Amino acid sequence: MEEMKNYKRADLHMHSTFSDGTKTPEELVRLAKGNGVELISLTDHDVVEGLSSMRDAALRAGIDFVNGIELSAGFADKPIHVVGLGFDETNPELLKQLEDTQTKRKQRAVEIGRKLEAQGFKGIAEGVYTKVSNPSLVSRSHFAAWMLENGCVKNSNEAFMNWLNPGAPGYVPIEKISVPQAVELILGAGGIPVLAHLGRYKLDEWKIQELINLFKEAGGVALEVTTGSHNAKQTQAVLELVRSQRWYASTGSDYHYDTSRYLPGLQGDLPSDLMPVWTLLGNKINSNLRQ
Repeated sequence: MEEMKNYKRADLHMHSTFSDGTKTPEELVRLAKGNGVELISLTDHDVVEGLSSMRDAALRAGIDFVNGIELSAGFADKPIHVVGLGFDETNPELLKQLEDTQTKRKQRAVEIGRKLEAQGFKGIAEGVYTKVSNPSLVSRSHFAAWMLENGCVKNSNEAFMNWLNPGAPGYVPIEKISVPQAVELILGAGGIPVLAHLGRYKLDEWKIQELINLFKEAGGVALEVTTGSHNAKQTQAVLELVRSQRWYASTGSDYHYDTSRYLPGLQGDLPSDLMPVWTLLGNKINSNLRQ
């Protein structure tokens, strides 16, 4: 039986130009390599097209790689993200769901553009497509990037708060799969489900526990602990949950662009007393040692 490597630094959550990030997979690998990352994953939103490029770049750089994705789900009227690691990227059921999600995203993008044009953002409906490499995955982040580039807002946070978040004039909801459905899709493709950035969902404590119970009952096994989407207080709260309830732990910068809180690999290493999620991944990890 192959001995599992003990990674000191991993980043299992980041985004590229294949979804709503601004760096190519190759650029992400260079950043991660410079920051000492030993195990990396690409977890673009609801898309797998960037994985082969990321895998090749990682192995050329001497970094171990595992397939990743971030599925968009819903719970208690909140958008919830479930990361999948080590899955089969050719799984037919998963690909069918991703195609359906992309269709809904395209429809939503058209409606967001229409609403923002009516609010005076002339040209945004077409201009937003200059911000994406995949027109099937136009997100609110791309609308925010257009607003920033055109001097309509001071920063991305202002774009979301004033125009793109729930209740704002440009917000358009999107029909989402349930958390159990997301977990089942990942498991069905042979992957490991991870509940991403639990601290950022702004749920009451009892709702948080309801969510993680639902996730666990569906087959979820890991919580993301150190992440660029958490502040220090949120990280501590999730860390306490992981320790007290014996979850496996994951980590990821959730890097999208240069103004993200952390560059790849710098979100904080997992404490040594936790059970890292990569101990479950085994030969799902692509390593130079096995090439």
